[in-house]
Amino acid sequence: MGGGRKRKFSSAALVGAAALALISDSVLAADLGGDCCADLEERVAELEATTARKGNRKVSLAISGWITEQILGWDDGVGSDAYVGTSLNDLGNRLHFDGSAKIDSQFSAGFSLRIDVTGANGFVQDASNSNGGEGPPGTLNSYWWLKSEKIGRVSVGRQSQASDDTWVDVSGAGSVFAANLVIFDGQNFQLVPEGTKTRAKARWGDIGNCYTIGVGIFADCGGDRTNSVRYDTPTIGGFVGSASWGQDDFWDVALRHSGEFSSFKTAFGVSFQSNTDTRIKTITDTDIFQVSFAALHTPTGLFGSVYYGHESPDGFKDTDQLYLKAGIRANLNSLGATVFYGEYGRGNDMFGGLEGGAVFSGVTDLCDGFAGTGGKIDTACGVAASVNTSGSTFDRFGFGVVQEIDAASMAIWLKYKNYGGDIDFVADGVKGTEDLEDLHLYALGAAIFF
Repeated sequence: MGGGRKRKFSSAALVGAAALALISDSVLAADLGGDCCADLEERVAELEATTARKGNRKVSLAISGWITEQILGWDDGVGSDAYVGTSLNDLGNRLHFDGSAKIDSQFSAGFSLRIDVTGANGFVQDASNSNGGEGPPGTLNSYWWLKSEKIGRVSVGRQSQASDDTWVDVSGAGSVFAANLVIFDGQNFQLVPEGTKTRAKARWGDIGNCYTIGVGIFADCGGDRTNSVRYDTPTIGGFVGSASWGQDDFWDVALRHSGEFSSFKTAFGVSFQSNTDTRIKTITDTDIFQVSFAALHTPTGLFGSVYYGHESPDGFKDTDQLYLKAGIRANLNSLGATVFYGEYGRGNDMFGGLEGGAVFSGVTDLCDGFAGTGGKIDTACGVAASVNTSGSTFDRFGFGVVQEIDAASMAIWLKYKNYGGDIDFVADGVKGTEDLEDLHLYALGAAIFF
C-alpha cells in the first residue's frame, strides 16, 4: 500500500514554506545590517550547499516523511493489555529522499529512496509480544525514473507495482492512517475458538490471507514492493494508466482517475494482476482483480469509499474482499478538519494460510493450528481421519474520530476496531463450523508529517 500518495499535507508545500521563510530572513537581515549583497550571497551559498549535485547537472533533493505512533489496547476474550507502537511499512515511520533534475524542455529524471524506520508495530505484536517488529531500518523504495510530459514516466528498481493502491480514499491523510482496508493492527493476534478461552496457533492474518504474497493483509493483495519496471502514462482527462512487470514473473495493469465534478471530489481505481513469482511467501500462482471508488461532497463534507477485490488462486477456492468506509469532514474548530468515520470489511474463503504455509503462525496443518484449544476443530481432529477447511468468513468493523492540526501538519485519532469470523471444515465427510471470539482493538494515536 503506497500511503504517501494519499496524505493531505504536502511535503513540497512544507519545503517551499521553509525556503520562503529563509528568503524572508535574508531580506530582513539585509535591511538591518546594511550589507545586503554579502548577506544574500551567504544565504544562497547555504542553500546551494544543501543541494545534491552530479557533474554539471543539478539534482534537487526533497526530504519528507512522517512519524506515527499509537497506544493500542486489545481484548481477545482470554486477556487484555495495551501496547505502544507504530504500524508497518506504508503507515509506519517513514523517511523519503526524492530527487529530480531537468534534462531539457521535454525530459526530466530522478530517483526515489524511501526508508521504513521499524519499531514495535501492530502488524507483528500479539498477546505475548509487545515489541514485535523492532529492528533496523528497511528499504521500501529504491528506483530511478525518466519522465516526459508527453510520453509518460518509466521507473526501474524496487517500487510499488501498478496494481498497488487500487483502493482510493478522499477523506484525508489522518483518516487513512486511522482506517483503511489493510489489517495493520492486530493481524498477528491468535484466534480463539468461541467458548474455549484458549488461544490457537492460527492468527487473524491467516483468516484474512492473500495467496499472492502470503501475508495476512486482508484486501491489499498486490501491496508489496517489487523489483520491477513500471510505466505510467501522462494524465489525460484525469486518467492515468499504469503497467509493470518484474521478478520471475508477475505483471499487472491499472487505470486511475481523480477529479472534481460540480461539488464532488472523486477518485477511481481498477487493476488486474497475474503472479507466478514466489515474492513474500506466495502460496500459489494467482490472478487478482480490484476496483474502488471514492467521493467527497465538498459543501457538506460527507464522504464514502467502496472497494472490491477478487482473487483466483490455483488449487484453492476463489476469494472475495469487500471494504466500505464513510463519514463526514466537519469544521468544528480552528485547528483543522474533524473527521468522523465508520468502516466495514468482509473477506470470504480467505483462510488459506495454514493449508499453503502460514506466514506468522508457523503451522501448515489445520489440526496443528488449533491443537489443544478444545474447540470444534480440535475435537474433530482427535477422532477423524481427515479434517479439512471448506470455507471461512472474516468480518470487521470500526469507527473513530480524527482531528487534523493544520499548523503542525499533524493528525490525532481515537478509534475502535472489531474482528470476528468463523471457519467451515469437513471431518470425514461431516460438516462443521468453528466460531471465533471477537478481537477488540482500541487506539489513541497521531501522525506528524514533514
